Amino acid sequence: MAFGQLDGGGAPQPLSEINMTPMVDVMLVLLIIFIVTAPLLKQSVNINLPKVSAKASVTKAALVVSLNQDLQLYLDSRPVSREALADALRTRIGKGEEPSVELHADGGIAYQHVVVLMALVQNAGVSKLSFVTEPVKGH
Repeated sequence: MAFGQLDGGGAPQPLSEINMTPMVDVMLVLLIIFIVTAPLLKQSVNINLPKVSAKASVTKAALVVSLNQDLQLYLDSRPVSREALADALRTRIGKGEEPSVELHADGGIAYQHVVVLMALVQNAGVSKLSFVTEPVKGH
């Protein structure tokens, strides 16, 4: 690295070199960050529902829709048919309410039945749907 010329004559010349070491250091740090984070960007994740450990969220005036092992639907602990559930949701929406639905589905039923129930709730006009799970033992 030159701070000027040593020929002794004339005015000192400005520094015309660029120090590359800091730039190389930054690039190496970025390279390490990308190498570490690249495996985490994997698109497929193996999950096992509905066992989760999460804090419960509190919603006001939520409708509780339950689906048991025998595929029986319940609305707020009362047995109900699919048509009656859709009518009850549409009635709430017709009154100007924005109901939120908490879905309690048995963990042993096929996912297809849960998806059909979700579609029924969505087609009735509900946009707020929550899944309720039980905490994992020991957490």
